Amino acid sequence: ADTWANDPNSPANDLVASTTYMKVLLESVFTLAPAGHNPECFRLYEAVEAGSIPVISLDNNYKEHKCKDSLSHWLDSPIVIIESWSEVIPTLQKLLEDPEAL
Repeated sequence: ADTWANDPNSPANDLVASTTYMKVLLESVFTLAPAGHNPECFRLYEAVEAGSIPVISLDNNYKEHKCKDSLSHWLDSPIVIIESWSEVIPTLQKLLEDPEAL
């Protein structure tokens, strides 16, 4: 196909425009990066490029994923790693209250 099926910049859909998405990333301290087809998803790279801290969860979806080793080089990097998405809000609130921890 010459174009994507859903052009995010088309006014005919309800997707976020690329420029809006980029602005949100640039203004975000954290970026959630849930696993998609692969745990090492594009959101990790988009977050880092924008200066935002990626947040990943090593939950059961990750532990059972056939490509879980794709994150091995990220595990020692300065990102936020949680065990469950239910931990995301209290974990990020705690970090925001303690800028030294960031």
